[in-house]
This record gives sequence, C-alpha cells and structure tokens, in this order.
Amino acid sequence: MTNGTGGALQWQGFTVLFLPVSESLGLGLGATALAFGLARAENGVIGPLSGWAIDRYGVRPLMIIGTIVVGIGYLLLSRADNYLSFLLIYIFVISVGASTSFMQATTAGINSWFVRRRGLAMSINAAAFRLGGAAMVPILSVFVLEYGWQKASVGIGLLMIFLVTPMALAFRRSPEAYGLRPDGDPPPPSSGPVEDATADGPDLAISDDESWTTREALRTRAFWVLSIGTMLRIAAHGTIFVHMIAILDWKGIDRQVAANMVGLLALIAVPLILLAGYYGDRVGRTKLLSVGYASSAVSLFLVAFVDGVVPIFLALVLFAGSEAGSSLNWALVGDLFGRKSFATIRGMMAPLYNSVLMIGPVAAGFLFDATDTYTPVLITGGVLMLLAAVVFLRLEAPVRTPRATEEPLATVPSAVEQRVTADPSPDA
Repeated sequence: MTNGTGGALQWQGFTVLFLPVSESLGLGLGATALAFGLARAENGVIGPLSGWAIDRYGVRPLMIIGTIVVGIGYLLLSRADNYLSFLLIYIFVISVGASTSFMQATTAGINSWFVRRRGLAMSINAAAFRLGGAAMVPILSVFVLEYGWQKASVGIGLLMIFLVTPMALAFRRSPEAYGLRPDGDPPPPSSGPVEDATADGPDLAISDDESWTTREALRTRAFWVLSIGTMLRIAAHGTIFVHMIAILDWKGIDRQVAANMVGLLALIAVPLILLAGYYGDRVGRTKLLSVGYASSAVSLFLVAFVDGVVPIFLALVLFAGSEAGSSLNWALVGDLFGRKSFATIRGMMAPLYNSVLMIGPVAAGFLFDATDTYTPVLITGGVLMLLAAVVFLRLEAPVRTPRATEEPLATVPSAVEQRVTADPSPDA
C-alpha cells in the first residue's frame, strides 16, 4: 500500500512531470534531468546513514518522518517559480525524505520478517509499486495536462501526508518482538513476546546467527559483484524511465497516450514480478535476473529502430524483465548477508548505484539537446543491460573464513592440548 501510492508517485511520477517542468521553467531536458541526477547524488551520500538509522531505530519512525518530509516538499515545490528553487526543494527536501522511506525502508522491513519466502514477499512489494504506477501515472498525467504540474504537486503532497504517512504505523521491526520467527515458523518453546511488543526501538534485536556485519560484507567479493551488477542495471533502467515519456514523445506518440502506455506496461509487469519472486525462491535468483536483463536489452535495441504505437509498445513489454528483476536484486542482499544489517549494507551500495543514476539521466538529456535523438541513449542502455546479465551470472555466495583465536595457545592451552600433554600416544 505504501509503495503502491507514495512510492509510485515519488519514483514514477517524475517521468510525468519531466516535460511540463522543462517547458514551464524554460529549461532544456538536460537541465531538468539534472534535478533528478543531483537528487540521486544526495541519496548516495546519505544512503549509508539512512540505512544505519533503519537498522538502529526500526522502519516505523523513519517511514513516518520521511513521508511527512516528502509531503511538505511537494507542497513547497508547487510554489517554485524558478530553476534554483525547484532544485533546492526537490533535492534537499523531497529527496531527503524519500531516501528514508519507501523502497529502502519497506524492503528492510520485509527482509526482517521473511527468509525462505523473501523473494515472493519482496516481489509482492515491488508488484504493488508497479500496480500503483499503472493507476497513478495516467491519472497524474491527466491532472498535469488539465491543471498544471504545480497543482498536481499540491495533490501529491497532501496525499503523502494524510494517506501514506499513517500507513507507517502498521510496520513492526521484527517477528522476534512478538516471540515469532520469520516466515511464520513456530517459535522456540522458551520464547515469548517481549514487553511492549508495539515498540519499535533498538532493544528489539533481530535474532539471526547467519547475519554478516557491514564490515564483513564489504570485505567479500559477493558484495562488490552484486554492487556492480546493480549499478549497471540501475544506470540503464533509471535513465530510460526518467526519459520514458520524452522518448515516446520523440517517437511521435501523444503524451497522454505515452502516459497510458507507461501505466499499462507497469500493469503487465505485475504478474511477471510475482512469478519471478515465486520461482526465485525455488530455482535461484541469479539466472532469472540474467534472463530478465537480457530481455530488457533486446527491448531497448528494438525501441531504437521500430516506429508506431503498437510495435513500440510490444518492444517495451520486454523491458518488464528489468522491472521483475528489481525485487530479486534486493532480495539477494538478504540472501547473501542475512537480516541484522540489511538496510546498512544496502545503504553502503547507495553511493555506487546512485552515482550512475545521477550521471545517466543528465547525460541522456544533454545528449538529446545536442543531437535531437534518443538512439544513442537506447543503444547504450541495451549494452549496459547485457553487461548486468553477465555480471549476475558471476555472483556467488560469500563464505566466512575461520577466525583465529585472539589469545596465544601457549598462554591459554586448549582442552585438546591438555589431553595431548597428559597422554602423548599417537591415538591420543
């Protein structure tokens, strides 16, 4: 519900506002995309901090604070009448709030409640995000075309504050807070609910012996392979989605028709995301991710060279492979590194993938301003998707190395050594 409303408007609504904001403020597409790019840079800087805060204090308080800040930001954005004020509000108010709520916070909450069914649970969350986009993007487009992007911004702000924020009250930090186990598994006989189970503070530790600390995760090859694959996927997907309606407009498609196409594509992605989550829990996620990203690459190559509403739409259907892969991508963080430090470890990836998400849309906008074509952008996006498919095939689970004892054996002899000293025979 949270991602299907607030998340869909925040992350998918920008593509609807993109051209109207550009025209209203007299900007080129590169300058407009710069706002999105700088927001991603800001997310990269505070991503590790917000991830740590989620792990430390729980999902609920970060969700409440974040969505309120986002709502206030959109109300302020409706008053922006120049480029500088638009940049400051979008980057330092809206983006700051969004970075502590929506996808990062909700995936952290889901990761703490599910292990065996993690992929399906995260896919339901991602499917809700796309389902909300299927409804929100066309409706937002109608509102923007009829009343202007400023009034639409007021509507988004009010919805964030009065509809999305109260949903945060439903979040709970972990099943252990109620004497439960992940996936609905029966609790140990001696367990029981903790005192004040409705609290969501740092005292409600997640019980998971298989979790890796952030420092341990950063030292593994798996973290960096996963980060590189995520960077490649987000560089292509994020750039194309920011410019999606602009790309369709360049292809000669009416803007409202383009918005309807984006909404319908999100709707088509919903069952694919759910299927990917279901089978990912059973057959493994990396192969499914590689197939999905390869199909997305084919999609972008086709869009670059076909014309007409129906052929372009059919080509874009293949791009749903990237949509289906998003939830599996984040489920892998939990698969590889456990539950305790999920948000912090994901937050440590944020500077890496947000750096390319900052550069990609901006570079695409300035390239279109200079060449009046999106063909190089689409081809580059296809190549990046193919590389992501290859990288995910190289991902392997990390293995802990045995830790050496911190005390010298000569000083504190072990029980085994004591037995050898007492009975030096070969059998001993």
